[in-house]
Amino acid sequence: MSTFRFRLHLLVFCIVCLAALPASARHPIHASITTIDLNPKTRSFEIACKIFADDLEEVIRKTTGTQLYIGSAKENPKQTNAKIEEYLRSHFRVEADGKALPRWTFVGRELEGDAVWCYLEVQNVPALKRLLVSNTALHDLHDDQTNLVNVTILGTRRSAVLRRGKEVETLEF
Repeated sequence: MSTFRFRLHLLVFCIVCLAALPASARHPIHASITTIDLNPKTRSFEIACKIFADDLEEVIRKTTGTQLYIGSAKENPKQTNAKIEEYLRSHFRVEADGKALPRWTFVGRELEGDAVWCYLEVQNVPALKRLLVSNTALHDLHDDQTNLVNVTILGTRRSAVLRRGKEVETLEF
């Protein structure tokens, strides 16, 4: 067999092997990123959560039995939005100075490559000194899941790295 044909066969073999890997093995880093920005004009938190789509589908399938098919022709967008909102409601919260904030609203989502951006909003945010953030998304799927939360209030940025065993952090402003 020629060197070219050998390399071609090797390449095809590698592609087939990679495609056969379970979704969790395709991206060995289990992380999400959430940004919380205070809009000073509207006194609203504008929240964006970036989560790997395959992980989100898998955790929702495991916890609810519902298959979402995010970004495919099989997807039911209304059902997908409802299930994502339901999941995030049980895994993401913020409190200001020890008091619950108004309930956040699920604004929508968009697919970006392998990830889903989920957009949330909290209206009527009072002036605050401390913000408690809790994000346990995907902790029930991956033991090594890390959720990075970046908060910006009036130009001051604080960050929290949340993982199993450290699901909550209070940020000072």
